[in-house]
Amino acid sequence: MRHALSPLTLLLLCWGLSGAAMAVTLAQLHRLDLVQTFMLREHLDPSVFGGAGLAWLLLALLVYAVGDTAGRFSRRRPVPSGGHLNPTRAAHLTFALNMVLLGVTALWIVTAAAKAGGLINLAAAAYIDSLTTRDILLENKLFTGMRLFYAALPATACMAAALLALGTLPRRARVMMVATLVCNTLALFVLPIVMSQRLLLLQLLLSAYIVACLVRGRLLGFGWMVLAVGLFLGLWLAREAITNPMFNRSALDIGLQKLAFYVVNDMWNAFAPLMVNIPHTWGGLNFEGVMFLTFTDGYFARLLTPRTDALDAVLGGGEFPFLTAAYVDFGPVLGALFIAVVAFVIRRVFIAARRSLGFAVVYAQIGAALLFSSHSVYFTHQNFLFSLALIALVVLLSMRRRSAPLGQPAALPLFRSRRKPAQQPPPLPDSVMRHMAVFATQRRHAAPVPERHDEPA
Repeated sequence: MRHALSPLTLLLLCWGLSGAAMAVTLAQLHRLDLVQTFMLREHLDPSVFGGAGLAWLLLALLVYAVGDTAGRFSRRRPVPSGGHLNPTRAAHLTFALNMVLLGVTALWIVTAAAKAGGLINLAAAAYIDSLTTRDILLENKLFTGMRLFYAALPATACMAAALLALGTLPRRARVMMVATLVCNTLALFVLPIVMSQRLLLLQLLLSAYIVACLVRGRLLGFGWMVLAVGLFLGLWLAREAITNPMFNRSALDIGLQKLAFYVVNDMWNAFAPLMVNIPHTWGGLNFEGVMFLTFTDGYFARLLTPRTDALDAVLGGGEFPFLTAAYVDFGPVLGALFIAVVAFVIRRVFIAARRSLGFAVVYAQIGAALLFSSHSVYFTHQNFLFSLALIALVVLLSMRRRSAPLGQPAALPLFRSRRKPAQQPPPLPDSVMRHMAVFATQRRHAAPVPERHDEPA
């Protein structure tokens, strides 16, 4: 389990599957007419899939492996915490926080529906013209940054999955965590049909599975993976059936060809910047989330506009993936150094996740983002950073201070170790113990003082 869920394994799995899917799609391109149409629309030239892009991706993966190995073997003494997590309190805080997130999202939808003439009219508009419905929702945001609340639903669902996997919750707290998981899954299954943020449901499903495996200390059954894949494909097909109403084709055909196109598009974004000379954005891609949360995104957007405009020629739909975004931001040398630092940090988080529930939830979010890192750099996005802040808030408020007196052993780790305890040496036989000499002490004992009795007067 430790190697199967390690960050390097997840990254290699993502890019290996993406590369294989791209190769199969391009090999069968003559049979996929919709993929050809979408590629022509986005001006994607297959000739960019050359040696320069492949060399950079292989080098980036090698550099990531070096940084990951450095983080794995670095010897750092763990910092002792001032307490341990109270699972019941964490469950109540997670449920309360999740109700706030769902409440803000529901109020947003109700406000937009009132402008559209009611929920029924809004649903009908979503079926007829989903793009117009999406504009209605975006125009009726309650406040700036409100979409952070909607995008944080995977984080609270992941926290609920971690607490459920512990198996120590009372019945009431366990019911609240199950309700959190179910409500968030339903919300992220329905809303992305209009909002086109299907990766949020994928983030929820992947992170919940990863954190459950980390807490249990083993890989869970493949039935959960089949359920997760079925939910995501169901959402994908529903979205494509609504946004691409072709009556002479099935929703399955449209959805699968659109998925194949997305894979080709993402890999095209990974290869294209390596074919020409491009201006570097010096952190404009990887630190965009930090800029948004510090309200400096407008300033840097104006500053980097000439450079980002020049990148339109090497960017199809979507964003640059993780390995290529480092090159676009910092060039080959500094980009490789950036990848190594990211690999080191993620490996340290993975190591800390073995003994801390909070770090396990954080790593589950990172691991899920690594599994679709060929699509974007989600673990530096403002949605992701806001989710990490909420997880940290729940963990800090759920900490219980240590009350054990001095001299007692330290608290046991959160997760049970799979290593066998060291065997104690057998006791000496009684025949040996009887013949062992006991050395008398050389210290002189004071003579006993006789008791004094008062004579009767």
